Amino acid sequence: MIVKLSHEIDNYPEPDDAGTIRVTTRIFGEDDYSTFTTLSLAKDFMDDENDECKSKQDLNYFLLEAGVNEDVLNNAILELIVFVDEVTCPVSNEYSPGCALKVWLDIVPEYLDDDDDDSRVQEAVQVSFDDTSSIQFRPASKHVVKSLTRKVYNKKIKKEKKRKMISLDECRICLQEFSNGGVVVTLSCGHEFDEECIVKWFETSHVCPLCRFELPCQDEV
Repeated sequence: MIVKLSHEIDNYPEPDDAGTIRVTTRIFGEDDYSTFTTLSLAKDFMDDENDECKSKQDLNYFLLEAGVNEDVLNNAILELIVFVDEVTCPVSNEYSPGCALKVWLDIVPEYLDDDDDDSRVQEAVQVSFDDTSSIQFRPASKHVVKSLTRKVYNKKIKKEKKRKMISLDECRICLQEFSNGGVVVTLSCGHEFDEECIVKWFETSHVCPLCRFELPCQDEV
């Protein structure tokens, strides 16, 4: 099993969400995936001595009930804590106390990790259709897609903590770490994706897969 992590930060959250961490865990299978979301204060989640943190307990129970191997379970939670520590550490340029942090913890079987990108894109598009009924999805303008900001990805040095190597950069569509020297597309909302994945995505949908930022549709230009 492969553990994949990504995050999103809300710098202007609602008062009730200030200082919280929302962890959404997805366990992928051959035909579908199970999902679980838990919410707590970030400081409680990161407190190593706070073994009674309900958010961590609930996550642990979910993984156990889903039949996740104990070694995979322990590794997933450790990587999650290290990842959150990296994002929320005092030297972080993007996080500050009072922000709301969303983290996605994906557990993917190795045999699915090499699946064809097309099937992953279609699966992700279908999830967006299921989760967001208020938006009518249409192909994005081809001209706008071609004009999106592109850059060659230079791999950052991975940081080491607690003997775990964690990478913070991956495409949220294919769930693969960005390839060194590969082309990454940056949307106006700030989210980044592999060029091939996001171009295929916009053939079906005109919204950002993460925040629902909308691009002009093909029939509007």
